[in-house]
Amino acid sequence: MKYRIVRFLSLPLLLALSLASAPALADGSEAETRVREANDRLRELLRTDESSAELAELVDSLLDYEGLARGALSAHWDRLTEPQRTEFLDLFKQLVAQSYRDGLKETLDNIAIDFLGWEITPRSSVIVQTRVRKIQTRRNRRAETMINYEMHLVAGIWKMIDVTTDDVSLVQSYRDQFNNIIGAAADFDAGWADLIGRMRRKLEE
Repeated sequence: MKYRIVRFLSLPLLLALSLASAPALADGSEAETRVREANDRLRELLRTDESSAELAELVDSLLDYEGLARGALSAHWDRLTEPQRTEFLDLFKQLVAQSYRDGLKETLDNIAIDFLGWEITPRSSVIVQTRVRKIQTRRNRRAETMINYEMHLVAGIWKMIDVTTDDVSLVQSYRDQFNNIIGAAADFDAGWADLIGRMRRKLEE
């Protein structure tokens, strides 16, 4: 009798677990669709008009600049005043948007972008996995680049908080650079001033 009761009680539990997993599956699909549609439209715009307002707006709507900035600065973020955060975000936004557009430009002449699926991370973000297939001009052989997009929900909209190209994370790359610049200075204020100066000079190039 006890065995039969346990079996009976396990059925609602299994149903509850299966229902609980359904939204996660839907979310992953939605994140992948978001990346697919945005990248397709952005590549189309880059072919026709790189200076279009739609291109800039689409990049801004896709990237979570504050999330990227927090990840790149890590513990330094909490040390900043509101004016410092505002100044940094303005510069960082321009640098990241340009970097993302440049990365997409490199895929314009590729054969295809394959979407390989997605997975949910422990922090409930979604990794959308892609493979870019391109031609090596000298030997006319195909080369492949793996690009993964990490997405999370911001006010109900899927936005990008990292891009990993062949296991190299955009956020980690920025974090390493920022830590090196700030850490090389005599104190945080000097390091921060150096970082902001370098970002401004980079945008002026």
